[in-house]
Amino acid sequence: MAVERLSIESRDAWLALRRQSVNASEVAIVCGEGAYGSLAELYAEKKGLRPPLVDSGVLRRGRWNEAAVFEALADERPEWQIVRAKVYLRDRELRLGCTPDGFALAPDRDGRGVIQAKTVSRSVFRRRWLDDPDSPIGTGEASPPSYYVLQVITEMMLSGCSWGVLAVLIMSEFDSTLRLFDIERNPEAEGRIEGRVADFWCRWFDPGIMPPFDPQRDELLIKSLYPQDDGTEIDLTRDNRAAQVADDLVETMKARKRLAETEDRLKAELQAKLGEHTFARLAGGTRLSWKTQHRRAYSVAANSYRVLKIMQPASERIDND
Repeated sequence: MAVERLSIESRDAWLALRRQSVNASEVAIVCGEGAYGSLAELYAEKKGLRPPLVDSGVLRRGRWNEAAVFEALADERPEWQIVRAKVYLRDRELRLGCTPDGFALAPDRDGRGVIQAKTVSRSVFRRRWLDDPDSPIGTGEASPPSYYVLQVITEMMLSGCSWGVLAVLIMSEFDSTLRLFDIERNPEAEGRIEGRVADFWCRWFDPGIMPPFDPQRDELLIKSLYPQDDGTEIDLTRDNRAAQVADDLVETMKARKRLAETEDRLKAELQAKLGEHTFARLAGGTRLSWKTQHRRAYSVAANSYRVLKIMQPASERIDND
C-alpha cells in the first residue's frame, strides 16, 4: 500500500482532495453500514453533481469541540505523547483516503496509535452506544457504532498505526465525560473495506452509472438532481414496481385524508364538550385544554385562534429522549 501524506493547506484544498477518494468517514456507506448517506449520494458528490456537505450544526459541533476532546484526553492520559494531525492520507491506487484527528505514543503500547475524536450528547450515547441504556454513562458497557469502527480501521490502515482509539466526549447541559474505545487492527475488515471501495469505483463511478436510489435517504438528493421537468414522457408501462408504488401512494394519500377528516371530527366533538371552558378533566387523569392563542401582527394580519391539546398522565406519555 503506497500512501501519500498531504499537508492540509486550506479547507477548500482539503475538500478537493476528499472528492477524489472514498474517505474513512464514508467507508461505512460503501460497506452498507452508514448511519447517513447512500451510494447514490456518494456518487453524486464525487461526480460533482451536488456539493459536499461542508457545514451543518452537527458538523460544526464536531469541528469546534475536537479541541475539547484532545484537552480531555491530555488530562486523562498525561503519559501519552499526543499530536494533532494536520495531514490527509491517500492511497492513490485504491482511491481511499482519510484525515486522522491525531496520533499518539503510549508507554504501555507498541508503535504509534491513531486518535479519532467524537462528541456526542448523553441521550445519543445512551441510545446508540450503551449495551444497556439504563447503565451509567461513564462506566456502563458500551459498543461503538460500526460506522465509527470502520472509520478508525481505515485510518489505521492508511497511517500504518498499530493501534487506534476512539476518544468520545459525552456532553450534557452540565458536564462532560470522556470515554476511550480501543480499536484493533482487523485484516478481515481491512480486506472488506478495500473490496467495497474498489467495487464502488469500478461498478458505479468509472462507468458513470448512478447507484440505485434509497427512497428513505435520497429524497433531497433526487429533488436536487432533478429540480426541473423537461416536458417529455417516459414509458414505465413495463416497470411493475413503479405501478405498485403509485398504487401504494394513492392508498396512502386516501388514508391520510381519512385520518385528517377523523382528526377534525374528533377535535370538533371535544371542542363542543369544552364550550367556553379552558380546561377539562377526564377519567384516568387526562386533561384537555382549549386556550385562545394571540398572534402578533407582522407580515400577516393579527388574529386569535384556539389550540386544542390533550395532556396525558405522565405514566402514559412517550419519552422522546
